[in-house]
Amino acid sequence: MLLRNDLLHYTHPSARTVRILWIAPEQSHAYVFDVAARSAEVELVRLSALHADLRAGHARVLPADPYLMVVSQELLPPKHLQLRARAWEIVEPLVALEPGIYEARLRGQLIAQATATHGVSHPTIYRYLRRYWQRGQTPNALLPDYSNSGGRGKVRQASAGVKRGRPRKNGAGDGPGLNADEEIRRTFRVAIARYAAGHARFSRLGAYQQMLADFFIERRIDADSGRVLAMPGTRAAELPSFGQFNYWLDHDDDRPPEVARRRAAADAPHATAASAGSHVMPAAEAFDGAAIAGRPGAAFHLDVVRAEVQLVSRADRHQAIGQPLVYVAVDAFSRMVAGVYIGIGIGAASWQHAMLALAHCGADKQRYSQRFGRGIEAGLWPSRHLPETLHASAALSSGSQRDTLLNNFNLRCTAVADDAPDEWRTVLAKRFRLLAPDDAGAACRLDGVLDLDQFTRIVIDAILYHNNRQPLHHAGGATPRALWEWGVEHRGGGLKTYPEQLLRCSLMPAAQATVTGDGILLFDSTYTCARAIDERWFERARQRGQWSVRVAYDPADMDVIYLPDPNAPMQFHACHMTDSSSAHRHLAAVEIARLPHPASTAPAALSASLRSTTHAYASYAN
Repeated sequence: MLLRNDLLHYTHPSARTVRILWIAPEQSHAYVFDVAARSAEVELVRLSALHADLRAGHARVLPADPYLMVVSQELLPPKHLQLRARAWEIVEPLVALEPGIYEARLRGQLIAQATATHGVSHPTIYRYLRRYWQRGQTPNALLPDYSNSGGRGKVRQASAGVKRGRPRKNGAGDGPGLNADEEIRRTFRVAIARYAAGHARFSRLGAYQQMLADFFIERRIDADSGRVLAMPGTRAAELPSFGQFNYWLDHDDDRPPEVARRRAAADAPHATAASAGSHVMPAAEAFDGAAIAGRPGAAFHLDVVRAEVQLVSRADRHQAIGQPLVYVAVDAFSRMVAGVYIGIGIGAASWQHAMLALAHCGADKQRYSQRFGRGIEAGLWPSRHLPETLHASAALSSGSQRDTLLNNFNLRCTAVADDAPDEWRTVLAKRFRLLAPDDAGAACRLDGVLDLDQFTRIVIDAILYHNNRQPLHHAGGATPRALWEWGVEHRGGGLKTYPEQLLRCSLMPAAQATVTGDGILLFDSTYTCARAIDERWFERARQRGQWSVRVAYDPADMDVIYLPDPNAPMQFHACHMTDSSSAHRHLAAVEIARLPHPASTAPAALSASLRSTTHAYASYAN
């Protein structure tokens, strides 16, 4: 049921928002006003037409009114109260004459009379009416717009040597401070996300203090050893203030879900507390994508960028492991990020790592996000499909797995120029400077602090924001998720799904491991599995010598490797790391490679109780 003052947001035939000013008692017609209009023109529409637009999905009722002026009266300056009273004295008798005030000819006559009575101009009265109808038809709608002065909401550009904003109130002797340029704002965003992920309750002051301790000290990375060398001590003039930190935290709308605006917390503390840990985002908006060509899953674009940040090892936080490469698979129709993989490498991007991003397209995103501490509803990242065609970025040169994609999954792979959808880059670039895959970049403030898990969590946050809240200009402001869900419902007949474990094991990089008397050796780590125990591989290796076997592995997670079964196609044996390699658990291959190697190690005995780890792909459930 539609009510007076409801806001209807249209996406078809063009994007606009109208307010219902008045509804006829017999529910036959209504007067509506475009809240973005620069004039005071009102439209007469049949109420049945509005209901038809809602049923067709061309419009929706906004749950909240962003134009409504609700302020604390005691906080208003006397000058504002006087101006509001004067405007309301003029407007009140006009808007009381419903529905006559909505008819153009009669409205002109009424305004001419008000002009003579109150001694104000026609444009002034029309401006009052426009404000009144735009902002919720209350007297507060007539408050002056002084808050717009000074370019509120616009980011001023910094000039070299000139500090923006007012001088510091406290610590003025420490210098003028620094400007919060894009690099500093990236640091704010990363520090906020890092603190939010590591603490059950978010504290602005705690996040600020940790940021200063982590990112605002002198630090360099030794080029030969990769050791992170920190030298505490920074001049106060080079530190951002807590006020700057708070300002930009409130300014950005893509904060982690644990972080609430101060204003929202003050207005509704119980609601904020209830939602702060829920880790959910707004539901996808109703959308009609009939005018957009294509369908979900017809083609994915496989792209890669390097983030300009040196990560540290999870085993030794004083050891740098390199800059991460972010591999992303994006649906060409909806622009939704369907899969991602974080690799660590030097030089050109790896096709094998890119295939793990493709494998992730068919993964359970809810479980994946939870692994990095981000609990989400399954609907926030709904894609679990492979495309029909894969367009690889020019930075990726396809290898032998092109035939694997075609033969196993009927997936055609083509190389295209760098014209893939890049809306996701905008969100990620607000956290890290993005480079070409073969660009080494330069030292930056974020170097030597984040590990692979923390970086991945920040990337997940950026992807969830892009998928659920980033408006697409070509789709009338709809989000990628809204466009994807509309496409799945109306054009999703060609989507393909495969078991997650089958995709991973088929598309993982492969390497030659060595069967020794102590276990299956790969990258200085030893593994065991039920098949090796049952067939007495390790006893045979001690008696007859070592031999090689082919295994599949994930370079970012070496806890488990997979041994293909030559007698059973598409069946793999999961080989788990032995106790003798327990120091390597939860590490990537590059982290294991940078661990110190003792001169001699005595291999520990294999675990006496081994559970069966033979998995057919169909049995993969956890």
